[in-house]
Amino acid sequence: MAIHACWQRGLALGALVVLIGMPEMSFAGPQQAATLQSYIGNWRGSGLLEGGDEPEQFSCRIQVTDGTQGKINYQGRCGVAGINLAIYGTIDYNDDARRYEGVMNSNTEFKGLAIGRQRSSGIVFDFRGQEVRNGDELTINSKMTLKPESIVVEFNVWIADSEMKLSTLVPFERK
Repeated sequence: MAIHACWQRGLALGALVVLIGMPEMSFAGPQQAATLQSYIGNWRGSGLLEGGDEPEQFSCRIQVTDGTQGKINYQGRCGVAGINLAIYGTIDYNDDARRYEGVMNSNTEFKGLAIGRQRSSGIVFDFRGQEVRNGDELTINSKMTLKPESIVVEFNVWIADSEMKLSTLVPFERK
């Protein structure tokens, strides 16, 4: 397996963990709780991871369940070229801050917080982060949009001091 292919797979899975994951907060109002409840179910998505040696199929599944105090819980798995990533966490509405928030954990070192804001296209979570992995500085920009009947995840990973940029767009559908 080429170095580029290893980076491509590892970074893609790590960036998606940061993106899909989200912190436990206060009670959601009735409208926000109802919005979150509408995502309960099983979701599947796939896309192409581009920017490495060659494009690779990227696929994920996520199960969203009812949590406590207006939260929803999620757990999922993503895979690319035989590498599996497990993720889990919660999404909630923070009344005091007037925003959606989430916490994410995974079977990798990627853990994170994402802030979600209501927009006409749905609830949009933006994440920007930096990390050092194997001596290389990485910049990760990602966005997750919760739409009425779909979830769309997109991300970009740049490796400092190189020309490598990995990106994907993964639309999820309810199954």
